[in-house]
Amino acid sequence: MVMSPPTLAAPRWAMGLWVLIGFLSACETPGAPASEGMTVPSPERQEVPVADAPVIDNAGTPGPPPTLFIGEAVAALEEITGAPALVRREGPNEFRRYDKGACRIYAIVMPAGGKVAKLSTGPAIAGGEKLPFEQCTAQAD
Repeated sequence: MVMSPPTLAAPRWAMGLWVLIGFLSACETPGAPASEGMTVPSPERQEVPVADAPVIDNAGTPGPPPTLFIGEAVAALEEITGAPALVRREGPNEFRRYDKGACRIYAIVMPAGGKVAKLSTGPAIAGGEKLPFEQCTAQAD
């Protein structure tokens, strides 16, 4: 019986593991800043709380509350928002975005083309002020 001398070579899977660990250690963690002096914006989407008192625009006319459209046909929403700037199918449902001046209105429609299930708002420009639904719909284009 012939014995071969011991080698320092590691099995292939072990070498692959070390390579993978090296690549992963070079990655940044999601919550850590990219580098000194740079910040990574975190997208935040918040639900629009139904205000006790509607926000009134400069003309003194508030927009309708978001609860008026929940459970209603999406056509009712589009009467005040106009056509959506973006429509994306997600399974049997839809995500719609309406651009209204300084804010955006986001709607989830279930099923696609059916009824409004959820509404929220966000700023049109990252870092901008998030306006309530009533103020977004009261703005003039």
